[in-house]
Amino acid sequence: MAARKGLPTEMKFQLASATGKHYEAEAKEVYVETDDGDIGILPGHQPEFYSVGAGFVICKDVEGNEVKKLVYNGFVQIEPDAVRIGAQEIYEPGQVNVTKVEEELSSLREELSTLSEEEVERRSEIEAEIKRKETLLRKAR
Repeated sequence: MAARKGLPTEMKFQLASATGKHYEAEAKEVYVETDDGDIGILPGHQPEFYSVGAGFVICKDVEGNEVKKLVYNGFVQIEPDAVRIGAQEIYEPGQVNVTKVEEELSSLREELSTLSEEEVERRSEIEAEIKRKETLLRKAR
């Protein structure tokens, strides 16, 4: 990693999913849409951890190339010299099958309507999944 006056000028960027898709680069900048808001990450950033329901990730590598991915249901781990993102799914922009996600949403809503008030944990899980899928649809369109 190159440094000037003790400050790093690049960092490792790692993006991986449960489905085996991945991307790695030496990055100068990373931007992530998290559940807590959009963040910009430069080398030397303080350690932090965020969750991502559905959001875009942009990595600007040391050669000036920009890579943009849409991640679904994951996390961002930030260290001064590295950004690691793990996600259930990683999509290229425009790659999301909107019809399939709409069908999944319909099925989740139907299941939610059949749950009793006592099934609090399952109800909470389904509501969270519906929220993530709705966000994914907004980002995909």
